[in-house]
Amino acid sequence: MVREYYSIPEAAALLGVSRIAVFKKVKKGQLPAIRFGRNWAVPASALGQAPAAPRQKIPLTPPAPVLPAKKKEAEQPPPSSDAEMDSMGWD
Repeated sequence: MVREYYSIPEAAALLGVSRIAVFKKVKKGQLPAIRFGRNWAVPASALGQAPAAPRQKIPLTPPAPVLPAKKKEAEQPPPSSDAEMDSMGWD
């Protein structure tokens, strides 16, 4: 999505340089930007990006109902007889 303004890190990603390099270009006046408190915004036009088109509403479909998970029955070892225990060497 193309926007009207980008932050310094976003502009750096679009230009393929470090955020420090973008900040230095802004400070030297080589790249236009506006300041919002401590943050900077670089116009999309300065990055070669077209301004964003107005957003369109996308109809949302309702989410599918979530069915409860089936509980697994606790696995129990098969019953053993005393004869089996004797053959194993158990006292």
